[in-house]
Amino acid sequence: MVSIGERGHAVRVNFSSLYTRGLAISIILILGFSPSSATEVSSINAIPVSKLKLGGTLFLPISEEPAQFNPLHADGNDEELNRMMSASLPFMMNSDSQGKLSVNKNYISSFTQTKSSPQTLRIVLNPKAIWSDGKKIGLTDFTGMWRALNGKNPNFEIVSSAGYENIKSISSGKNANEIIIVMAKPYSDWQELFSPLLPAALTKDPSTFNGTWRAKPLLSAGPFIFDSINREQGSINWTRNPKWWGAKPILDSITYRILPRESQLAALNGDEISFLDVTENASIIRSARANPKFSIHAVPSPIKWEQIAFNAKNPILSDALVRQAITSAINRSALAEVNTGLFVTTPSLRNNRIFYAGQQCFKDTSGKWAEQSIARADQLLEQAGWSVATNSQEKDASGKNKIIGMRYYSGPAKPNIAPNQQLSLRFVYPSDNPIRENIALMSQAMLRAKPIGIDLQVLEVPSQDFFAKYVNPKFPAFDLTSFSWSSAVLPITGAMSLYAKNSPQNFAPDVITPALDTLIKKVQSEINPTQKCALANQVDTQLWESAFNIPLYDWPAASVTVKDLANFGSFGFASIDWTRIGFTK
Repeated sequence: MVSIGERGHAVRVNFSSLYTRGLAISIILILGFSPSSATEVSSINAIPVSKLKLGGTLFLPISEEPAQFNPLHADGNDEELNRMMSASLPFMMNSDSQGKLSVNKNYISSFTQTKSSPQTLRIVLNPKAIWSDGKKIGLTDFTGMWRALNGKNPNFEIVSSAGYENIKSISSGKNANEIIIVMAKPYSDWQELFSPLLPAALTKDPSTFNGTWRAKPLLSAGPFIFDSINREQGSINWTRNPKWWGAKPILDSITYRILPRESQLAALNGDEISFLDVTENASIIRSARANPKFSIHAVPSPIKWEQIAFNAKNPILSDALVRQAITSAINRSALAEVNTGLFVTTPSLRNNRIFYAGQQCFKDTSGKWAEQSIARADQLLEQAGWSVATNSQEKDASGKNKIIGMRYYSGPAKPNIAPNQQLSLRFVYPSDNPIRENIALMSQAMLRAKPIGIDLQVLEVPSQDFFAKYVNPKFPAFDLTSFSWSSAVLPITGAMSLYAKNSPQNFAPDVITPALDTLIKKVQSEINPTQKCALANQVDTQLWESAFNIPLYDWPAASVTVKDLANFGSFGFASIDWTRIGFTK
């Protein structure tokens, strides 16, 4: 799970969710959705290709020119970029709308675990699969990507080494189309490896990996290939791959218009684009519903989930009792209803950080922390040494009169907390984001109310600075904030990377005890499906108890498209089949 995400939306991208495409058939019912509890999480105006016009251009928005076209580089970890690159790079596995996975036969005929000790994986390649320079996809692509991503060379500026650091060797099998991967230590989510696959030409050395795809991608192995960037017009153009061996795409081309988010609705109304992701924008939903030329695709979905993050480096928030008190004081249901009510009638609270409701691994691990309890919050704050002021003539640590009803420190001496210091915290949120503003202001009201008495200040910051300057795990400049994490069909590796003590994604590493960190590592190496689920739920139970963060609710998936656009919209867990997208006759 890694950081930058959908920059204007305050979404942090879960690396595993973007590239998790694999799952052995024998364990689909363990880790995927069960047939009885499956929830439809895709709405794409599905129409047979025989009823579509041949040709045409699909115009899509992108909020800014990518800083990097290599999706596995740290600067390429962007939700919009990854959707773009999914039309041109190989993915080993596909997922349907229910989270059920199957091999992507355009590239491979099988991906299996053949031995458990040592864990050994076997990939059989489609011999027709080639890069746009005519070279066959083969062993050098897999070994090159492993060496770039295994973390041994820090000069490769990678998104994550998860899984690749576990690999002992990669070799050919019985023939050039058979890839054998032997693991030095077991890797739980092995099915996500090599999705997407990068060409050997990109991974040969750090400078190539880091730099050659900054301006443009140089190779493709998908139905569409990069054509050009027109910076004057603000467009990135893709065309059919003439060497594509799979089903012929309906579209002639795809053009991404580089548009700031505030301009995208006008572009949709002006027929400059055909699609707009509006998952977190209620105002656009309202506008689109009033216009008969648009279709709305809004479905319940666990693809993204909202949270309130703590900066546990703050001396006040380093105390678990304070974090637990804040968790108890927040009415999650109220936040969910206000922010998702326009999209779905029944908001889905996030009661497990790792698994989502509908998965057989899912267990409600929230316990007593699921419901707001003002009495418990009051008790926890008193226990932590933060007392409610009853005398306005008393002075606080700065020499000002105390405010009746607000909290001040009266407990035993603590480093970096002064006697009579007011319990004051800051909630940072990005500009032009009414959802996050709602969460900040509603949290402020909940925490300031009697008898909680926490002085929560809210600070709006420029969207472009939100992650770079404020919500940065290395140099956090917030106390509380809100953004969303993305989920995955195979969620364990990505989730564990958020909570491992030494993870660059961890905003509260000191919350993770050595024992919990050991348990997290154990989950990542467990290959028994049943045991893996049980251990992961143990991790989440402990995260609730430690108040690592406050999971809020699942985000419904929502998008707006022109009415004649087919096989495109809100995909949820379903892989995008770029060959089937087109316009109705």
